[in-house]
Amino acid sequence: MRRANRHHPELPPRQKLRNRLIAKVRAAVERPFAVFKEHYGMRRVRFFNLAANRTQCMLAACAYNLRTMIGALFPPAERRA
Repeated sequence: MRRANRHHPELPPRQKLRNRLIAKVRAAVERPFAVFKEHYGMRRVRFFNLAANRTQCMLAACAYNLRTMIGALFPPAERRA
């Protein structure tokens, strides 16, 4: 993505459109990593052993998938009722 800077305070319309198109894909890809870091404490790996780290990442991915499915099956409006 492109950003404005001191020498070019405003992006051209073509760059703004490009940023909007990239942002849709980027948000979908970066969301799981944000959840892993914030909710599951995975900013750094915990173990020295590759197998243990792989297992922890797989379990976190399973937990994220379950969390996502709960949100898909029971939207927030239905959960309150």
